[in-house]
Amino acid sequence: HVDGGEYTDYIFNEMKQKEILRIEAPLGTFFLRENSERPIIMMCGGTGFAPVKGILEHAFHIGFDRPIHLFWGARGTQDLYLPELPKQWNDDHPNFQFTPVLSEPVPEDDWKGETGYVHKAVLAKYPALSGYDVYMCGSPAMIEAGKKEFMEHGLPEDQMFSDSFEFNSQLDSVKAG
Repeated sequence: HVDGGEYTDYIFNEMKQKEILRIEAPLGTFFLRENSERPIIMMCGGTGFAPVKGILEHAFHIGFDRPIHLFWGARGTQDLYLPELPKQWNDDHPNFQFTPVLSEPVPEDDWKGETGYVHKAVLAKYPALSGYDVYMCGSPAMIEAGKKEFMEHGLPEDQMFSDSFEFNSQLDSVKAG
């Protein structure tokens, strides 16, 4: 319940038992393109893992067999909040690869893996992107950096799919401007 929230105030304080609600589900563009033949690169930052996780779980559920490589960027190991899950997917699905990337590992992390910006790790592994579908989810800065540099490396715009974490206040200022 969010105090002062238009919807949650109604649900918690006014909604009657057996009342009918009509809900229109999200109509977004961030979903698995099942009809493509191209291998997939997924790049997420921090909590951007959550939507990517949903897409991956769907892919595994339907027996999706195209190659999928997930790059998950975070500041430190503490920000990889389900670190064992992609490792398990790596073991369970021969078409799946996982690369965690830390931008600010601390000595306690004892990190031996990839470091730096996550989109740079993608480009280091895949310098030519024209034959891939790329899914990105995370901060606006990460998405914009990825889009710009991936297109410079041959990725067509129609093979790029993203979910950028914009806050309502950011969207309202864009609409007003």
